Amino acid sequence: MSNNNYYGAIVVTVQGLDLLIVNLKTLKPIERVHKELLVGDSIYQHQPIDFELVNQMTDSLRGFLQLMNDYDIETYQLWGSEALSHAVNADFIRDQVFLRTGLRLSWLSISEENYYRNQAVLLNLRKHKTNENGLTHWIGINSGNTTITQFSGRSFVYSSNFSLGPVRIAEDLQSLRQSAPNSVEVLNDYIESKLTNFSRITPREAISGPSEVILLGTMPLSHLVSNEHKGRLSIKEFERLFDQAIDASDQFLMEQYGLTETEMPLLLPELLLLRRLLRLTQATSLVFSDTTVLDGLAVNESINAGFSKLDFSEQTVTDAQNIATHYRVEPVHRELVTKFALHLFDQLKSLHQLGSRERLLLQIACILHDVGGYVDAHEHYLHSEYIIQHSNIIGLSIKERAIIAAISRYHSTQTPSADLSRFRQLPTEDRLLIAKLASILRLADALDDDRQQKIKRISVSLKAPEVIITAYCNESLLFEKWEFAFKSQFFEETFGLKPQLKQRSVTAK
Repeated sequence: MSNNNYYGAIVVTVQGLDLLIVNLKTLKPIERVHKELLVGDSIYQHQPIDFELVNQMTDSLRGFLQLMNDYDIETYQLWGSEALSHAVNADFIRDQVFLRTGLRLSWLSISEENYYRNQAVLLNLRKHKTNENGLTHWIGINSGNTTITQFSGRSFVYSSNFSLGPVRIAEDLQSLRQSAPNSVEVLNDYIESKLTNFSRITPREAISGPSEVILLGTMPLSHLVSNEHKGRLSIKEFERLFDQAIDASDQFLMEQYGLTETEMPLLLPELLLLRRLLRLTQATSLVFSDTTVLDGLAVNESINAGFSKLDFSEQTVTDAQNIATHYRVEPVHRELVTKFALHLFDQLKSLHQLGSRERLLLQIACILHDVGGYVDAHEHYLHSEYIIQHSNIIGLSIKERAIIAAISRYHSTQTPSADLSRFRQLPTEDRLLIAKLASILRLADALDDDRQQKIKRISVSLKAPEVIITAYCNESLLFEKWEFAFKSQFFEETFGLKPQLKQRSVTAK
C-alpha cells in the first residue's frame, strides 16, 4: 500500500547529501540519512567539481531512491544549495543527475534556505511555547554563507546574509598560515572586514538590546557542547569553550570531542565567526538547534498538501517593506497602490486565473516598484529592476525575484510590448504572468500617480468588453483619468478588455 502521507526531501550541499522522509500529516520524521561529499574546495577555488564526485553523488541519490521505494513513497523532491549552484560546472552536474537518476534538481536561493529553515524553527518554538516575547537572533551558518534573522517573539523583524562561512574562510586561512605569523589575528581582521556593513544594512525596524541566539547548522562546534548543557550555553560558557578550543591541538579535539579530520579545518573559522556575531547581536545566551532546511521544506510541503494552514508569507512582506524603507519609498503611496492592486487582483480572479502565490508576487512588486527612485527619478523603473534583482528577499526564489523585478520594470512608461527583444527571452508562462501582474500594477499606480491620495477606495465590476473601475473621490480626477487612459492600454492588450475609470462622490450611496 502506498504511503500517500509520506514525503521525501533531498538536499545536496557542498558538504554532502541529506535525505528526510517525513509523515506530512504529523510532520514526524521517519528516516534521516546523510552522505558526506565535500566539494566546497572546488567551488570556492572556482574549479569544476570532479566527475568522480559527481559519480559518488548520483550513486548516493540512487540509494536514496531505493530507500524511498522501500517505503513506497510517491512524492519526493531534490534541491541543491545556492553554494552548489555556483560551481563552474553546475549545469552539467544538474544534467548528469537527471540522466542518471531521473531526478530534477532545483536550486534553492539563500533567501529560500533561510525562509524554509525559519518555518521549522517557528513550528518547534510554538510546540514548546518558548521565546514567545523575547528578542532572538537566528544565525544560520553553512559552508560559504551566514544568515542573521531577528525575531521579536514570533514576529519577523529583518534578515541579512553574508557571503561568509567556515569552508570559505578555511580556504583563505590556508594561504594566511603560509604568510602570517599570527593567522588567528589576521583571520579575525578578515572576518571583521566582511561584517563591517552589518550595522549599515540593518533596517530601522531592528531592535537593539540583549538577545538570545539560536544557532543553526554548526556541526563542528556542536560537538564541543557537552550533554550537561543540553544545547544551551551562556556567553561566559561559550568564551571558556572558545579559549579551550583555540589553545588545544587537533589531536586532542578529535579524541576528546569526536571531531573528524574533515571537520577540523572548519572549527577555528566557525568559532571566530560566531564570536564576532554574538557580539554584534548582543547575545546573552546561545542555543544549538539541529533544525535544517529539510525540516522547513517538509513543513512547506505539508502546507501545500493541505495538512496545515500555517502562513509564513508575512516574513517576505516585512522584508520587502524593510527594503522599500531603506530606499526611501514614500510609504503612503506605496500602501495605497498595494491596496488598490490587491483589490483589483481579488476582483478579477475569473479573468487572470492566478493563485495566492502570484498574489504575493504582486504585493511584493507593489511594495518595491519605486525603489529605483532612490538612484534617479528619471527612468526609475530601470533602477527598480536592478535593485530588486540584486536584493535577497526572504522566501523568494531567484526566478520569483526576477519576475518581480520585471513587473516593476514595466509598471511605468515602458511595457513588454514596447520592449520585445528583452521580453521574448523569458519562457512563455513567465511572460504571461509578468504581463498580467504588471498590467494590474499599472492600473493601481495610475490611481495615485500624483501622490496626492485623492482616491480613498475603489470598486471593480467586470462587464465585457469592459472592466469598470469606480473611484470614490470628491476632488477632480482629470490628471488621474489621463494617466489611467495611458497606463490601461497594456491591460487591454493583455486581457482583451478595456478598463474604464468612473468617479463617484464619497458620500454617494
